[in-house]
Amino acid sequence: MNIKKYKFCRLAIIIALSMSISISISLDNYYLPIIFVLSAAAGMYYCRKQLKTDKVMVDERDFQVAGNAARYTLFIYGWIGAIGTFVLMAVSPSKESITYLLSQYFAFNVCFVLILNAFLFKYLSKRQK
Repeated sequence: MNIKKYKFCRLAIIIALSMSISISISLDNYYLPIIFVLSAAAGMYYCRKQLKTDKVMVDERDFQVAGNAARYTLFIYGWIGAIGTFVLMAVSPSKESITYLLSQYFAFNVCFVLILNAFLFKYLSKRQK
């Protein structure tokens, strides 16, 4: 498979995935999208394995840009989540209101993402040594 066929294969998988997820969600079936995403990942893996090329697909700059994008994304998500948490707590009339519960969800979500990032960073840095 050449690069043109590989890009077409990826595009076809993405189009089929988005259509099937949209249809299954509109039919109130929330379990099928999980199966569709897993099968699309398997299809992408198969397409990548069929690609026969000597050309470099990615280089170190791509990884550096991806690392910077991930760092900025976590930074922005953390700040927006923290500010959103406090704003929702401030405007909620009681601890039983939906806005207070939503603020708690945002707080735990931000904490989970940042703790997961710290653990993954520690694991990957030890793995590279």
